[in-house]
Amino acid sequence: MELKNLIEDVVSNTIEDIKKHHDFCTCQQCRLDISAIALNKIPPRYVVSSKGESYGRADLLAMQKDLDVLAIVLDAVKLVQKKPRH
Repeated sequence: MELKNLIEDVVSNTIEDIKKHHDFCTCQQCRLDISAIALNKIPPRYVVSSKGESYGRADLLAMQKDLDVLAIVLDAVKLVQKKPRH
């Protein structure tokens, strides 16, 4: 069994989507910094089993409507662009 924060996947996918339309550094350090900043602003959604992951992913669809993940990740991208650590 493994503990997993489903929001990590949401943030990672959002970074990939943003990357298609915006030009910013996506080196490993910048991606990790963007992820960390965004994840610290979004409540985690932990699951333990694959069954829990299925239920959790369904809940995420509803959660994404309540949270503006895109705006949070875009803010994180802007912060990292101002002071990159690479």
